[in-house]
Amino acid sequence: MRDLRKPGWVSIVLSAFTFLFLLFPLVIIIFASFSPTQILKFPPQSFSLQWYENIFTSSSKFIQGLIYSLEIGAVATVVDIALGVMACLAVSRYTFKGRQALTVFFTSPMFVPSITFGFVLLRIFTRMHGVSAFIQILTGHVVIILPYIIRNTLAIMSGFDWNLEDASASLGADPVYTFFHVTLPLVSPGITAGALLAFLYSFDEAVVARLLHGINFNTLPVIIMNYMTFDFDPTVAAISSILIVASLLLMIVVERVIGLDVFLKS
Repeated sequence: MRDLRKPGWVSIVLSAFTFLFLLFPLVIIIFASFSPTQILKFPPQSFSLQWYENIFTSSSKFIQGLIYSLEIGAVATVVDIALGVMACLAVSRYTFKGRQALTVFFTSPMFVPSITFGFVLLRIFTRMHGVSAFIQILTGHVVIILPYIIRNTLAIMSGFDWNLEDASASLGADPVYTFFHVTLPLVSPGITAGALLAFLYSFDEAVVARLLHGINFNTLPVIIMNYMTFDFDPTVAAISSILIVASLLLMIVVERVIGLDVFLKS
């Protein structure tokens, strides 16, 4: 009798094809980034680093766009950690009428198309003169990445034993001490996972940033889109390869620190 705990050969073959289907485009991009010519060829006839050099020497200001994207993503994530944790504590710790509706409201930006939300913000900020592009894009990203922190934090708090807070209070600890020394350490894996997903989404977001960008303020995805409008060479493949390697290293660090299984709990 076959052991049902072991996958069959059909499952193994399908899983292998699925992984190849997902990974093969990434392999092509990495190989294409070393192409010696402007025309993308796979496999390349020889290897060149000129497109990696073009990232730093091009007039398209890729590095400046990278800095802006990191700034927007970092600030938006920090703001949403504060907002998201307080919101999750409210809907998880206490029982009140409309709690479920409030949870749906917090996660609703996930179901609104980015172009619709970006257009609404554009109309609002057009009537508000003097608002910098940084604040405009930051406002949009704070809203659209909040659900990722909410969902992951709620997933951890759903199994949290709130009697631990009562025990801390019975020992003389005030609410602030209890939060930072009891509650926060126990739910930090969910917060970390949500913050990582939120940051990556903010870093990669292009629709809202494209609508709200300024003349001298463009995030990296917007610069890449503008570059591809007029030029098509392996420079974009080189940038993509760097981001792929950086994402892989980040996933390895996350796996070592908190474990990737935290992402599945939401």
